[in-house]
Amino acid sequence: MSSELNNIKADLLSRIDRGLKYSQSKGAEAAEIYMINTDALSINMMAGIIEAKQGGQIGIGVRCIVDGSKMGFASSSGITDEFVNFAVDAAISAAKSSTTDDRWQNFVQSSEVGKEGILDASVLELTSEEAVNGATTIFKEAKEYDPRIVSVTGSIDVDYGAYGIGNTEGIAKSTAYTTGVSTVQITAVEDGKTKTSFDFSMGRGAPVFEGLGTSGGAKVIKLLGATSLGKTGQMPTIFNPLAAGQIIQTGLINSVNGKSVVEGRSAFADKIGAEVGVPFLTIKDDGQIPEDPNMVAIDDEGYARQTTNLIENGVLKSFIFNNYYSKIFEAGNTGNAQRGGPQSYETMPGVSPTTIAVDAGSKDLQALAEEIGNGVLVTDFLMGMMHSNVVSGDFSIVAPSSFKVENGEIAGPIEAVTVAGNLYKAFKQIISLGNETDLTFFGKVPSISFDGFTVSG
Repeated sequence: MSSELNNIKADLLSRIDRGLKYSQSKGAEAAEIYMINTDALSINMMAGIIEAKQGGQIGIGVRCIVDGSKMGFASSSGITDEFVNFAVDAAISAAKSSTTDDRWQNFVQSSEVGKEGILDASVLELTSEEAVNGATTIFKEAKEYDPRIVSVTGSIDVDYGAYGIGNTEGIAKSTAYTTGVSTVQITAVEDGKTKTSFDFSMGRGAPVFEGLGTSGGAKVIKLLGATSLGKTGQMPTIFNPLAAGQIIQTGLINSVNGKSVVEGRSAFADKIGAEVGVPFLTIKDDGQIPEDPNMVAIDDEGYARQTTNLIENGVLKSFIFNNYYSKIFEAGNTGNAQRGGPQSYETMPGVSPTTIAVDAGSKDLQALAEEIGNGVLVTDFLMGMMHSNVVSGDFSIVAPSSFKVENGEIAGPIEAVTVAGNLYKAFKQIISLGNETDLTFFGKVPSISFDGFTVSG
């Protein structure tokens, strides 16, 4: 591991220890301090203009308990003694004026930690000049691929740093990470019709530059000349990994969320041990994939990251929890505490998946097409997925990048189609699983073919 990351981790733990002692001297009966220090370089490409921004996070989030179970939270955008003292004082003040929470028991007590992900020094060594040159390479490759390409936008993001958590239960832990992501969105026009495609590279090291503009250009050119599907009805559909990941993640984000289960908003609340998917479907919440940008050793409360079997051979096995909701439900903590927002220290930990991983099948995309015979192949991002009704499971999305499947062959591109179905029934409507094992922004999900969705175009 880089000595720089080691130094950041050690510094955070030292500052957290002092802050906890200060909280007790000020009357906190229990306290938790989350502290983060990261650095980030972001390159944006827009209309041929390339901009570079340096940023990151540095701050503290404090939870304090007074009068047995009255909690207060406060944050501050700094980690010096002055900022730490301010946040602690504010959290104690907020706790004194808050209401009693009879469900609260304690902060994380487990001393275990998960494994650290790959820490790649290339992220720390990448200069802004190299990143700008990389963005230029992507832009030029795409523009030179085909004269019908009219627009290239995208981003390069590298991020590294560490965060630590300590509490008055005796926990003091820290974890570090490195990430590198490149994205490109390319628009092409032919005969007055516009198509857009997306490509990306993601991992724990410096992002990939060469080849991304070319591969993205090839994808968008394949979409030109699209024709109308010309019909509406239930038909087999294949979703490539990026699209399938959106379906699966949206179907799980509420149904297996421990908070939603406790609060009675989960469609799977009473289905532990029941068949909710086809017999060959196994889905994990996997926080321990070494090459995954999301992998860290601890969650945002200091509990060990882990791998949790959510659905095994079609049977619902577990929900995901943070410390608070695991105590209420009387289940094991699964290490899924997560603080949201662009500045994580400004929020209290909720419950969220780490990385959704679906066990791959044995068929490539062509084999999936041969199996369904006639239908539609959906690729890239789906429009409207996050507007799905996660309580009922009903969804209706627009798939702008799709292809017709005819007689077992992936035929020409089609204009945007609407696909409607139910997120929870979909787990039992799976025909087959593809053999891809790459990570996308929506997890480690292969191509998936479904039967029973209504397609209109």
